[in-house]
Amino acid sequence: MIQLLSPPENFDFVKVCSKLGSSTVVSLIGAGGKTSTLFWLAHEMESCGMRVLVSTTTHMYLPDQGAVVKCIIEADLVRGVAALQSADGGILACFAGFDQQTGKVTGYSAHVIEEFKNASVADVILVEADGARHCALKVPGEHEPCIPGCSDVVIAVSGGDSLMRPADPERIHRWPLFSALAGVEAGEVLGPRVFDCLLSHPLGIFKNVPAHAERHWLVNGGHHDEALIGMLQSLMHMHGELDGLWLGNMRRQEPFTMAWLRRRDKE
Repeated sequence: MIQLLSPPENFDFVKVCSKLGSSTVVSLIGAGGKTSTLFWLAHEMESCGMRVLVSTTTHMYLPDQGAVVKCIIEADLVRGVAALQSADGGILACFAGFDQQTGKVTGYSAHVIEEFKNASVADVILVEADGARHCALKVPGEHEPCIPGCSDVVIAVSGGDSLMRPADPERIHRWPLFSALAGVEAGEVLGPRVFDCLLSHPLGIFKNVPAHAERHWLVNGGHHDEALIGMLQSLMHMHGELDGLWLGNMRRQEPFTMAWLRRRDKE
């Protein structure tokens, strides 16, 4: 059964991304707002009393001052776990290295993320597991995405301002791969056929997602008109592998316009 939330509350999204009392790993992939979504989630979870760890399996910019309580740069696993366990609560960040020239941090392997989970260093571990070079859409390259196998939830982000609009290669990361996989040319409208393919294809939006992990698709930003809403609703019904589909703007405090959730225990 599919439940429509119109509009969803912030905590509706927090609930599907956390399991109170356990160490949950949430991986974010795709393009069009992963980092803003990650930190929105981190602050919402902190406000619910959760201890949150932010990390990555690729590269990301060093969090702004005030975004986290403490940022730990530690390549050694044992010392990293010890530093996290001794830190105060709130939002923590931990990375393997930092490049001052680029302002970017280096992440950990999937194995290290699993060790953090097993050590219960946080209630929720939020992992940026993909890169997109500020584009709105992408398909993964051969080595992407770097999703930890211990992930409980995977959120695939897509830039909503590119859906139901002509394909712009400048705004699509790895355009040649995207074009070939989806069978789309520059200027062609990115409509239901394209996203049906990207959701279905093993090399598409949910490539490398562990079989046990919940799959949520977040369409972030753009114009939430009837054509877009109709397409998303249809895709949610067509794709039984989706646990949730969220429409919103993650730069807002209350971002969500609409969501569809699949209730498997009632099917």
